[in-house]
Amino acid sequence: MKSVLVRLEAPVDAARRLLTPYRAVLCGLVVLAVAAFVVSAVDAEFGYRPADLAVWLVVAVVAGFVSSYAIAAVLRVPPNSDSWLITALILFFVLPGGSEDTAVATVATGAVIASASKFLVAWRRRLIVNPAVAGAVGCYALAYAGVGQVDFPFWWVAAEPMLIPMIVVGALVVTLIRDWQLVTVFVVASLVTIGVVELVRGGQDLRTWIVSSPMLFVAAIMLPEPLTSPATRLHRLIYAALVGVLMHCQYTVEVTDSYTLAFVPEVALLVGCSYAFVVRLATRTARRVRLDVTAEPLAENTYALHGEPAGGAPAFRAGQWSSVSVPRWRAPVWVGSRRVFSFVSAPKGTPVEFGFTVSGEPSAFKAALLDGRARRVWVDEIGGDFVLPRGFPSTGQVVLLASGIGITPFVSMVRSLAGADLSRLTLVHVLRSPQRAVYEAEFEQARSAGAQVVTVVGPELADGIDDPGRLAELVGPLGAGDRGEEPVHYYVSGAPVFVERTTATVRRFDAATRLRPWRIHTDSFAGY
Repeated sequence: MKSVLVRLEAPVDAARRLLTPYRAVLCGLVVLAVAAFVVSAVDAEFGYRPADLAVWLVVAVVAGFVSSYAIAAVLRVPPNSDSWLITALILFFVLPGGSEDTAVATVATGAVIASASKFLVAWRRRLIVNPAVAGAVGCYALAYAGVGQVDFPFWWVAAEPMLIPMIVVGALVVTLIRDWQLVTVFVVASLVTIGVVELVRGGQDLRTWIVSSPMLFVAAIMLPEPLTSPATRLHRLIYAALVGVLMHCQYTVEVTDSYTLAFVPEVALLVGCSYAFVVRLATRTARRVRLDVTAEPLAENTYALHGEPAGGAPAFRAGQWSSVSVPRWRAPVWVGSRRVFSFVSAPKGTPVEFGFTVSGEPSAFKAALLDGRARRVWVDEIGGDFVLPRGFPSTGQVVLLASGIGITPFVSMVRSLAGADLSRLTLVHVLRSPQRAVYEAEFEQARSAGAQVVTVVGPELADGIDDPGRLAELVGPLGAGDRGEEPVHYYVSGAPVFVERTTATVRRFDAATRLRPWRIHTDSFAGY
């Protein structure tokens, strides 16, 4: 059974190494568009012909591209790669469909509004609203006001013949971007709300709700958008539940005698984006931080990226990650302009530091950092729950297990604990070769503060620690609960295969984690 699961997971892991989350969503939208054309060609009862879809698609893509780059040129801010195309494809599925006379105008208007929102509906250069949501809400408002030939968003992607393609594509996308928890909470909240509405009002069965609602499209494609959704687990789950409830509650708010606000999908998503923005304001992560950067080698195929922040260092907790972007004019599609790096520097410290590795030919993003072409980057987003438990190092025990560049969040943690007693800390760093040893000065300081630090060279361990006995040798008595009833928290960081295998071994090594799974924290490095 285990070998079968490994074989099934292999292509998914390979795809994750090749595709950033943005590219995974882009590929999913392209496949869904192809499926829509197939359905329209073979299903005589489908409401739209291939010619209709082709016109809408061309208008969405052309209007999105031209407006994005025109507004960016006026403001002298290069747009991010792939973002404009993802927005255009989403609007292709959301906006047209109500009337042949208004479809083209609606798509074009929505695309322009979406492009403008990226630059104008922002807080200190940071997005507030998902651009696709902004485009849909803009069309909703214009249609409500009776302006021009703009119609209400029709969400034709929720047509019954599109259900199976949406399930397949959605499941693949969510698997690739690792966001099943968010999607599950949203779907459960949606189904519970649908059940309550049916009990109170009746009129439709569950199948009709699922077929006619864009629930699956919203869940897989729109809800996980990283820059306009919360970046920590609790707030992400609240966000998912909030959107799920509002989207299906069929509740209206009377604003004035002549205006009533209905919680249609785009309005529900707008409320969700607003909640995420309030969370970012409260956690001081709402602004986009510019860094003037230089890269230098640390070890074999391993580099440090140092950045001097403009306007103050970004606010983060040790162990968190950052989405770093390098927008470029000449990379409209597929040349990724964003990467996720864990902070290496301590909170509030300058310069801000990240670490990354290069295996084989570097990506265009990393190549630009290494050869100096990218001297300015942007911290777009900060998040993650991979942080030390509250009260540590005064109480509790912590075991840090890293492979390769997975050590970076642990270096930030160690630096943040400078001057503290680290006798409750165990750190294990697994290397493929001794030439890849990094941050030895920080490890020595941790040892002098009482931490147990183990560096082991073992190619067979770099892909995961499979043997509980070997894990016991590495972590020693502290990790096994030497301090009586004090809880032990395990942090596992590295490539996905290392994280998955080592996490499974931790559960066998420490039986308490089976009943208390929250004591195991993981951070996977995709490596793209």
